[in-house]
Amino acid sequence: MSGTRAPERAHIVCGVARVEFLVLSQEDVVAAGGLDMDRCLAVIEEALVLHHQGETILPQKSALHWSNDIDTDERLGRIMAMPAYVGGSLRMAGIKWIPSVPQNPSRGLPRGIGVVLLSDPETGVPVCFMDGTVVSAMRTGAVSGLAARELAPPGSSVLTLYGAGVQARTQLAGLERMLPELAEIRLYDPSPVQSAAFVEREQAGRPPIRVMDDPREAARGSHVLVTATMAPAPFVTAEWLEPGMLILSVSSFDPSLDAIEAADLLVTDDFAHETYHPSRPLARAEAAGLVTEADVVALGAILAGAHPGRTAPDERILVSPVGLGIEDVAWATAVYRQATELDVGARQRLWEEPIWT
Repeated sequence: MSGTRAPERAHIVCGVARVEFLVLSQEDVVAAGGLDMDRCLAVIEEALVLHHQGETILPQKSALHWSNDIDTDERLGRIMAMPAYVGGSLRMAGIKWIPSVPQNPSRGLPRGIGVVLLSDPETGVPVCFMDGTVVSAMRTGAVSGLAARELAPPGSSVLTLYGAGVQARTQLAGLERMLPELAEIRLYDPSPVQSAAFVEREQAGRPPIRVMDDPREAARGSHVLVTATMAPAPFVTAEWLEPGMLILSVSSFDPSLDAIEAADLLVTDDFAHETYHPSRPLARAEAAGLVTEADVVALGAILAGAHPGRTAPDERILVSPVGLGIEDVAWATAVYRQATELDVGARQRLWEEPIWT
């Protein structure tokens, strides 16, 4: 994306601000290109570079937890409120509200159910209220794809996915675009039913997806490991790290402290946001005195060319992308503008004339 776009404005009639905003259902988001991973990758790259350049505003997430235990997210779930502003060609403010409920799949519901509200940063007027579940999953896959493009070992051909849920689907979509020599996809999930369903849904048009019975064996000889699980305790240990391996820790507990310590390069999307969550890999490592912010590289710095990223083929790299509100606002903005161009969605009036000004 390039150029600068003026922020959205309320429609002004006879000096009175009549405010309408666009409402996008999940089906509308899909119709407006919400599943377009190629475009999502470009938009998220712009957002992360802007973040590195100081052209974003990113307050800490506000979290509703049902317990103070470190594993409360994995056991009981939580609700996150994630406000952000993104400049550049996007120039939009917004917030994602996303509950994550581990028990929901057994109820026939997604574990994560998000909504996004976008507002004109100049007037504060809402311009769009939309389903955020697709937005959230897609931007997560895009971040991993960008990290793999920059940090995967040369000639990476074997990808291992841990977890066969929704996140694994968008992880695969983002990664396969950035691993041009991908020849084998391995999958480990403790549920054989979940694994079989994943293969049936995702195999077509891709290299063979092998369901693995043992998580350790799934890692042997793999070039890129992606953990997207609800594991309540670490299982990726230092002995798993082979020369050149890239580990993408999308979920929290999967890498052990010795695995983090063994990595030659540590990367995250934002250190302060990563360490805000006590269960996240780098938060646990910081609490144990193993790392400081100076030991960790921002992905945006690598994308902007301010850091070289991988410097040797045998370098072992661990990336822990916590997920940022700027990513949600960026992709939601792109979808919203495409929906406007395609006349997708429904208009909803906030007021005909404000009762207080």
